[in-house]
Amino acid sequence: MNKYLFVLLFSITPLYTLLAIQVPVLYDTIYSPDIASLKCHVSGLPMSMPVFEIGSGSGISIYFDDLRSGSHRYKYELIHMDKNWHKDELDEIDYIDGFNRSEIRDYAYSTNRNADFTFYKFYLPNNDIRLTKSGNYIMHVYEELKRGQPEYIFTRRIFVVDPKVKINALFARPTDALKYRTNQEIDLEVSNKGFPIYNSREEVTCAVMQNGRWSTLISNLKQNRDKTEALVFDYIDKVSFPAGKEFRIFDTRTLLIRSRFVKKITDTKDDIIVTLYNDKLRSLTNFVSEQDANGNYIIANSDYPDENRSAEYTWVDFTLESPEFEKYKVYIIGALSDWQCKEPLLMKYDKVTNTYLGSAFLKQGYYNYTYVIQDAFGQTSSSPIDGDWYETENDYQIMVYYRPFGSRYDQLIAFQTAKP
Repeated sequence: MNKYLFVLLFSITPLYTLLAIQVPVLYDTIYSPDIASLKCHVSGLPMSMPVFEIGSGSGISIYFDDLRSGSHRYKYELIHMDKNWHKDELDEIDYIDGFNRSEIRDYAYSTNRNADFTFYKFYLPNNDIRLTKSGNYIMHVYEELKRGQPEYIFTRRIFVVDPKVKINALFARPTDALKYRTNQEIDLEVSNKGFPIYNSREEVTCAVMQNGRWSTLISNLKQNRDKTEALVFDYIDKVSFPAGKEFRIFDTRTLLIRSRFVKKITDTKDDIIVTLYNDKLRSLTNFVSEQDANGNYIIANSDYPDENRSAEYTWVDFTLESPEFEKYKVYIIGALSDWQCKEPLLMKYDKVTNTYLGSAFLKQGYYNYTYVIQDAFGQTSSSPIDGDWYETENDYQIMVYYRPFGSRYDQLIAFQTAKP
């Protein structure tokens, strides 16, 4: 089998099969159920996407817990990808200064009460490796139990940008009357003043996604209008996203008192159980502004020092009051699930109480989440549960790629997060 597994194959392959064959895929995922609380972001900005500028002095932090405890010799590798996240023509020597497949040496054992784990962290770039080319990168983290036989534990996408142009994002109401109140549409102007591009309609493409959620990615957008010293990407009803509603929230940074959305905290001999207030359907309710993190989360513990090691793992119980969605599954999703429908986060319907019930094993922190329904073909939507409202505040990540004639790789010449 080819080393890389296409997304189509993943969509029809059961998770247990992937875990058995341990083939790295080309998007964010966690292979091992023992890996938890994974964060990959700009250092010092825990809600950010993993992106850094060449030569800027900034970097990326990667943290995770291994619930098996003990110590493991984990390594990481970085592979340069094209704009569509496929392996390009570059060899490692073309984009790496240093050593690929270095070991993660920084780890510490937990000091909390109810769950033993080992906390790992590392940073990019570091003394072992520096990335010399801009573009898309795939990072695989793995354990090599036998030489040449890696067992992958997670995959992350990383952006390395060499800024050459500036992005101006223009938000507009969709012209489609059916989407006028439910969708957010984006037009783009890319200013290339001082950076001549001779065949911009062929050499430059843009990509846009919502809230760091890869399933929303709209890619390979090409310039369709000209403007003095600017490339214009102005499409009608193409770069359009369902707006959703503000994300639901809970906060377990302290377990000494109940926060706003926490109904009860039960401390048993073996577990800590956090019961949230019942959630309700919002598809027919008006928009209510709520400050959220657009589906993200942070790990934090205000009860004890050294939150990475001392934070507790708790069972968080969710309840959704709703009629049953027959022929559909209901999942809890967000950055906490890699925006994927995972079996541990599948809700079960209780016909007696007319509620969906679910539970998640999560480290103390501040979390955003939402509910989605999934059909028999794997398609998901939050609209029947939450609805969509144009006024919703979302983050949009915008990437500009440049591949001049004769080049062997796609440069990332701009990255920006914009809000309506």
